[in-house]
Amino acid sequence: MGLSIEEVISEIQDQWMDIDGVEGIGQGKTNDKDCIVVFVSLKTPEIEKSIPSKIKEFAVKIIESGALYAEEQK
Repeated sequence: MGLSIEEVISEIQDQWMDIDGVEGIGQGKTNDKDCIVVFVSLKTPEIEKSIPSKIKEFAVKIIESGALYAEEQK
């Protein structure tokens, strides 16, 4: 049995977050299967070349979200 999706995300998170334009990485679903979701400020050819469409057995979806900002808690 392979790694869990959480383990795969943990392995690649630091490297992918260093890619210019990547805003966040999470877990989602595609066709009722777990997938890795990469949120980017702008989907560019450079980002699409840097991030594979599949890693281990998990599909990778790139979603253009715009810039993400943490909201201050009151």
